[in-house]
Amino acid sequence: MAVTIKDIAKKAGVSPTTVSRVLNNKPDVSDETKKRIQQVIDELNYNPNGIARGLVLDKTHTLGLVIPDISNPFFPEVAKGIEDKAKEAGYSVIFCNTDNHTQGEKEAIELMKSKQVDGMIVSLAINDQNKEELDELAAQDFPVVQIDRKIPESGFPAVVIDNQAAAYKATKYLIDLGHHKIAHISGDLEVKPAQDRLAGFKSALQEVGLSCKEELIREGDYSSQSGYREMKELLDLSEQPTAVFIANDLMALGAYEAVFEAGLKIPEDISIVGYDDIEVASVIRPALTTISQPEYQLGVEASKLLINSLESNEQLEQEDRILAAELVERNSSTNRK
Repeated sequence: MAVTIKDIAKKAGVSPTTVSRVLNNKPDVSDETKKRIQQVIDELNYNPNGIARGLVLDKTHTLGLVIPDISNPFFPEVAKGIEDKAKEAGYSVIFCNTDNHTQGEKEAIELMKSKQVDGMIVSLAINDQNKEELDELAAQDFPVVQIDRKIPESGFPAVVIDNQAAAYKATKYLIDLGHHKIAHISGDLEVKPAQDRLAGFKSALQEVGLSCKEELIREGDYSSQSGYREMKELLDLSEQPTAVFIANDLMALGAYEAVFEAGLKIPEDISIVGYDDIEVASVIRPALTTISQPEYQLGVEASKLLINSLESNEQLEQEDRILAAELVERNSSTNRK
């Protein structure tokens, strides 16, 4: 027969209410009583029913995570940081992968609400529908933290990378190597990180008076296939770029394939800088110079921000948390001076 709170109360010599207060971390129970109850819990190997506790407390101790592409190596590291921090605080995490589809994002949010998660961490595309979804959650006082991608004026805080500064750093690196004809393969320009990386790219060029020709800016979708496709387009230009800043490492892998297929060499014929520093970036040859993002820490910070709000029963802080990214120099770029 399953152990109940009444069994624990009887053996510990206290009321069931006192046991319940200890299980739910309520105040007004002495340390000595807490210790005695915990000893009995351990002796009886009591495992409280999480669903029942959730009904009593109006909490499930579950977080929802909505991510756009689980096949992108960036997001599993983010998810790991979220889950590790959540476990540490006694929360579990359920996640939905949306494949970057707006309808999938809407359905994921509705699913999380139906599962009665205590709060959500979301990474969504910028569009009117998603803005409306977040506005509705805000009207319901539903706790949400945005991660990696922030929908402007959404009313919810975000934990993000300073993508514009990082892209500026990557482009300036190529400029300092003597490159004057630099191309950019962006990510999906419906998401904020891609917009910011493009802005950082343009800013670095404009600062030194280099032209930013539209033919040298190609829009990908963060997949290796799009990197291959857009690099082929760049190589077909009458005047090929000598360097390319690519908005993520998966696209850079596709770009490598297009360069080698054209009979060219990296970095002798064309220099490449990626973004993300996924594990394979240091393994491919030549090893990829790239921007290293603190993916795991991104997840930890988002989880911490949400859980702190849930535990304190206070409104989420409105200030965004912005983490820095660093350039990792390897062998895919060379001096053109």
